[in-house]
Amino acid sequence: MKILLVTATQEESGSIDSVQKLRRIFPELEILITGIGMVKATSSLAFAIYNKKPDFILHTGICGSFNKLYPIGTVLNVLSEEFADIGHNDNGKFVPLPEKDQPFDNGKLKNSMNWGKILKLPSVKGITVNTVNGEKSAIDKVVQQFQPDIESMEGAAIAYLCLKLDISYAEIRAVSNFVEQRNVKNWNIPLAVKNLTTMIPEILNKILSHYGA
Repeated sequence: MKILLVTATQEESGSIDSVQKLRRIFPELEILITGIGMVKATSSLAFAIYNKKPDFILHTGICGSFNKLYPIGTVLNVLSEEFADIGHNDNGKFVPLPEKDQPFDNGKLKNSMNWGKILKLPSVKGITVNTVNGEKSAIDKVVQQFQPDIESMEGAAIAYLCLKLDISYAEIRAVSNFVEQRNVKNWNIPLAVKNLTTMIPEILNKILSHYGA
């Protein structure tokens, strides 16, 4: 079974040693570093799918948490995604595009497989943004409109591509910060990356076991 491990940055994929170890344990595993943001994620992944033809896409990375139940360092399964800033501004009110076509479900991109149950991880609702939130009034509006648990800059784009092309996938993220008035001193990216990458071998084994590979 060919699994494509997709992440936005080299840092999020783990140390050189951990990546080399993954390659030894899972010789058919391919790793794709897309770059940050929806455009880079979509273009890089589309090219990789065309060339590598993976059976499964494991999308991993860090995220910001809106939900105090998921503190910094928590590893999560993202069950649904929404594009949270693609639409129009109606006199100060953000109105998302009316996404009614497949694979949207009432504006959401939902993974038909709840990997949280299999991987023993909390399952959460994600939003994907072009600009991460760091100002209180903007955060309040986003929370009121979408009720998200986490935000990222690539999740919905990759989920859309996987669903559109009918490729099985999982999105697993670790919390690096709370979404609040921006203060990077409160962030802990190293902890998030460590907790995430430590779990990757176990996650891959469970995915392979689920498909009998």
